[in-house]
Amino acid sequence: MTERPIVLYDPTAEPRIVSTTLAPRLASLAGKRVGILDNSKANAGTLMLAVAGRLRERYGVTDIVKREKPVAGPPKPEVLDALSQCDFVLVGSAD
Repeated sequence: MTERPIVLYDPTAEPRIVSTTLAPRLASLAGKRVGILDNSKANAGTLMLAVAGRLRERYGVTDIVKREKPVAGPPKPEVLDALSQCDFVLVGSAD
């Protein structure tokens, strides 16, 4: 049996420095509209709806706008348009 060398690849890359500024912090959540971008993973929508419900109870969030996108794909323009009308958006995943 012929021995073959083992080749190892290092998948790391140099960190990229991105110049951007963060959105200004909201002074209060009272009366604000929260958006949810559900990535269609199991429990993602359920988790974020629960978080939004808690924000409504504790901090006075008024409206909850929930939209979905494919797991591995970008959201459709109409989804982004709907979420852009919100004061802040929850984005995440869950399994």
